[in-house]
Amino acid sequence: MNALAPLLLLVVVVAAHAAHLHPHDKNVPFGRAQLRPLARIPAHWSRVRTNPSVFQDREASLDIDGKSSTIGTTVGYFLSGWLPSSSQEVILAVLNILLPSSPEEDIDYFELIKEDVMRVVGDYIDQHNMDQLEAYKNDLGVLLKRYSEAPIHSDNYPDKNTMANSLSTSLIANRFLVEAGERPQSMILHYTDIASIHILVLKDAADTYTNGSHISRWWQDLDDQLAHYIDYGRRLQNDVVDWRNDMMDCSFEETSKYDYWTVTDPVSNTVDECKELHDTHTCDDHCQAYQLHMNREVTQFIWEYMGKSLREWETLKIQSEAMAKQASRSWVP
Repeated sequence: MNALAPLLLLVVVVAAHAAHLHPHDKNVPFGRAQLRPLARIPAHWSRVRTNPSVFQDREASLDIDGKSSTIGTTVGYFLSGWLPSSSQEVILAVLNILLPSSPEEDIDYFELIKEDVMRVVGDYIDQHNMDQLEAYKNDLGVLLKRYSEAPIHSDNYPDKNTMANSLSTSLIANRFLVEAGERPQSMILHYTDIASIHILVLKDAADTYTNGSHISRWWQDLDDQLAHYIDYGRRLQNDVVDWRNDMMDCSFEETSKYDYWTVTDPVSNTVDECKELHDTHTCDDHCQAYQLHMNREVTQFIWEYMGKSLREWETLKIQSEAMAKQASRSWVP
């Protein structure tokens, strides 16, 4: 099955549902009540990989540019196995974004992904939380740097176990910035990035402290956090699609000579009118056609920047569940 199959199925569902709307029903607004069910991303995307990774269709790279690649997609490539790099190399690539070594190296990453998400949400962004996250990124970068440089075992310095705990605690305490905003749909890329950093570190800690028959308790932490990120991520992607459809409205005006179907979409600043001779019904599919095109764009965006990463989290959860059951019950990393 093609990697985009869930999206194509989604578009078909939109079209099929639209076909059941009576085109001459002029008394029911085409906005909130009718649009909500049309575009749901399946919450039950398979967690068992029966096909190659969804990330294989592009060349894997550690070059995070905030456009074609984000922190989330880069970590997704790594988890999929298509990025031939170590976890340490991926962590360093993320550090270059959070703590650029010079002003010339600073690509203003969070401004770039804000511009990306505005393609879907327009001006409906949560600027306050974005600013708060921009401030937090430095603290996050420092903690991630300390983790990357920490020894595996040490009697004199904080080791990776200690730093992984500090980093995980910080991320859990601050992820409300991407999960509890007034406009969560605008934080979808930021959410994927924060979740991906957390998952990357927990996976690295679990691998680092697993040796032979000794299974690290970090697998349990990873499994718990994957459950959280997968659950919220599924709901978020569906909420984004629902919200986007709710923001669109379609109205009908009937006169003795002409009839008018008008799509109003404040997100894209669109007012699109179709004029037809009275009772000719040549514009009956005007609203459905606009909605179908809009849903294609929205679901494609979500799939590229979040859906693929979520698929890798689901696959990793299969492993983390199995490993967590075998993890040591004594207090060891």
